[in-house]
Amino acid sequence: MVEGPVEPHVSVGPRVTWEQFEQLPEDPRAEYIDGQLIVTPSPTEQHQYIAFELGVAIRSVAPPTHRVVLGWSWKPGADEFIPDLMVCDKATIAAGGQARFTGTPALAVEVLSSNRGDDLIRKMAKYAEAGLPHYWIVDPRAQTLTTYAIVEGLYAPTAVHGRGAVADLDLGVATVRVDVAELLG
Repeated sequence: MVEGPVEPHVSVGPRVTWEQFEQLPEDPRAEYIDGQLIVTPSPTEQHQYIAFELGVAIRSVAPPTHRVVLGWSWKPGADEFIPDLMVCDKATIAAGGQARFTGTPALAVEVLSSNRGDDLIRKMAKYAEAGLPHYWIVDPRAQTLTTYAIVEGLYAPTAVHGRGAVADLDLGVATVRVDVAELLG
């Protein structure tokens, strides 16, 4: 079914319409970006550990009006992404149905793994275009957590926290204290 160049970590499929994408079997592990099907393998244990631990930390400080979700589809326009973690307004979730989130999350987090270029370049530009106010990237290889904010329509790093950092991070609806070494495991 998937055609095109296949790297060990990512398959880029043919151009498909949104209607064709919706006809795929239930729960494909794929994103729909610029009219292409982007298929990635299951994340590593470290990747999932980081997303889960960060989710638990954020959930402990998030207001009752917001929900922390892991690996749920976000469709801000013509594209559909699967951020590793999002903080979403519960009322917007209820209004949009359960298949995918169509509002704008307060925060999206990507844990870098196999498809680093998409998270650092392609998704970053698309997320800024969609007006996502807070974007964080956890890079297990560099052992950093970088926070971004939109400046003149593009993301600019607001801070880079290394393995030794314990930082209070603004997620828009709350502030969470993160020990980067503990988060990285």
